[in-house]
Amino acid sequence: MSFIGKRHGLAETPPVAAVAANALALQRLKETRSMPARQLPATRAAQGAIRIENVSVEFKRNGATSIAVKDINIEIAAGEFTALLGPSGCGKSTLLNVIGGMVRPTRGETCIDGMAVREPSATCGVVFQQHSLFPWMTALDNVAFGPRMLGHEAPLAVAREFLAMVGLEKFARAYPAQLSGGMQQRVGIARALAIRPPVLLMDEPFGALDAQTRSIMQEELLKIWSELKTTVVFVTHDVDEAIFLSDRIFVMGNAPGCIKDDIRVGLDRPRTPEVVQSPGYGSLHRRVNRLIREESMKVFNGTVN
Repeated sequence: MSFIGKRHGLAETPPVAAVAANALALQRLKETRSMPARQLPATRAAQGAIRIENVSVEFKRNGATSIAVKDINIEIAAGEFTALLGPSGCGKSTLLNVIGGMVRPTRGETCIDGMAVREPSATCGVVFQQHSLFPWMTALDNVAFGPRMLGHEAPLAVAREFLAMVGLEKFARAYPAQLSGGMQQRVGIARALAIRPPVLLMDEPFGALDAQTRSIMQEELLKIWSELKTTVVFVTHDVDEAIFLSDRIFVMGNAPGCIKDDIRVGLDRPRTPEVVQSPGYGSLHRRVNRLIREESMKVFNGTVN
């Protein structure tokens, strides 16, 4: 089967690996479905605690070994919103993929609610940098797929609810190739949230959006998060985005990827764009930006290992 790509102004087909990873995770939904048709729980506040212990990831290419991340130790509380922040190539996405079971660590272990992560599962909803929607399904059917696999009694109603949350209820019958890149990402967010997973992994999900839409989506994400109490791990290059969204920011160092600092944000919630005018925000921004600049200059000056 062939799908329409960027030609004629339509959006690009998603990477095969992203679709495959998403399909595997959703297959786990089907395999673990053991209850009759039911309502999905409104919240899972007690679930989603993450422990990463002594994790290192190495890749071998052409006989050479590259260390992507080394000796990572993190504990994230259930319901906490955390950001992985750092310059390009520091291993943010690799670490996110370890949490989601899409990359096996060379050493160490990752656990969610005490259970070792070995492969993708329904425990984690994932929003990739590029959308991983099923090209042959409408936006509505993409979002309804997870609830349907879980045996929800009204999967289409759930899908409409979450499409409305991301402002796309009017595009329910559109196919991914008929949507802009930003709209595709918003459908992906709705689909990931529709099964109400204990953990939501987000790999720069707003990077394709224009500045105004990005700001609105950040606010909407916080509203949804405050309602669902999902643990969120959010990868970003953007210091302002990390501060505005997060309870904690893990600033990552370069080559190999490591945790340079664990920063508690400490700003009051709920947050609005006006928070950037507060003294606490300014001092926090300067601290985080200094750390990121230090790591970026290492790469620029060729001083990383």
